[in-house]
Amino acid sequence: MKEDEIINLSIQCNFNASKASPLKLEASGREYWRVTNKDNSMILCYLDPKKGNHSKFISISNNLQDSKIPCVNVVYHNEDLGVTIQDDLGDRDLLSILNDDNKDDLLKSSLEILLQIQKSKLLKVDSFTEEELIEQMYLFKYIFCKKFLNIEANTSVDMLISDTIGTLITHPWVNCHFDFERRNLMLNKDDDLTVIDYQDMKVGPIGIDLAAILVDHYYETNILHTKTLLNYYSNLMQLEYSEAELYEFLRWGCIQRNLRILGTLANLYIVNNRSFRLKDLPMILNNLIEMIPDEHSSKGFMRKNIKPILNKKISKL
Repeated sequence: MKEDEIINLSIQCNFNASKASPLKLEASGREYWRVTNKDNSMILCYLDPKKGNHSKFISISNNLQDSKIPCVNVVYHNEDLGVTIQDDLGDRDLLSILNDDNKDDLLKSSLEILLQIQKSKLLKVDSFTEEELIEQMYLFKYIFCKKFLNIEANTSVDMLISDTIGTLITHPWVNCHFDFERRNLMLNKDDDLTVIDYQDMKVGPIGIDLAAILVDHYYETNILHTKTLLNYYSNLMQLEYSEAELYEFLRWGCIQRNLRILGTLANLYIVNNRSFRLKDLPMILNNLIEMIPDEHSSKGFMRKNIKPILNKKISKL
């Protein structure tokens, strides 16, 4: 949308904005804008009412607040316009502020919030079905490989998907943010870590969110550091699961997540011509390959057949 359209929406929603600045466009189609006037700034989120609504996000926000988990405060909602007005949390997401000095502390704080979410009894969300998780992974085969890279995935990819779902259904299932990555954790103006973008939350395998925060899409995975943080998380859980068990939860959660996201981002480019995340695809694939067990035949196929073609395609875009 254009700035004047956002300002008009803001005025209709009882905030008399004089300026609007775009923040980000999500894969879901949600647009985030900072709207300001001489006294204040707020965040306006727009979602075309024909494509969805904000009701689940608002419901989860209320559940999180009841659970004392720092989250978005929605101050106004107009369902017909497809708009929410939210408190402005600032621009300090973890992806942009993490450095060698604060990384461990902030990631540990993130794990503390994650555990609160996972254990909250007040969150009222549906569970993923096996079919949903499988369908998400097949986006990798049919969209990422076939349509985006123009290659046929061999049977090792089918085996990987089968092995992944077969493993995930044996893992603990908890409240799952489903995109608990560093872009979706903010330090607010009071330096409190706050979770955002949780509209897709469901009950799902414990490793998906662990993978999101510990196996980042933008940096190469450091297995040793990841295991150190898993040990911290294990202690938070009061040793409910061993570090080795948690690593396997994370491994298979990461495989599901990265297969899904490679397919989703490729589809976003193919269908909507949105190229803003294409540059992230090589690292997402690299981290997927890293997490696949060494003995699995799909690891070699992805390294030898998919990775070179992806790198070549991205270099030409």
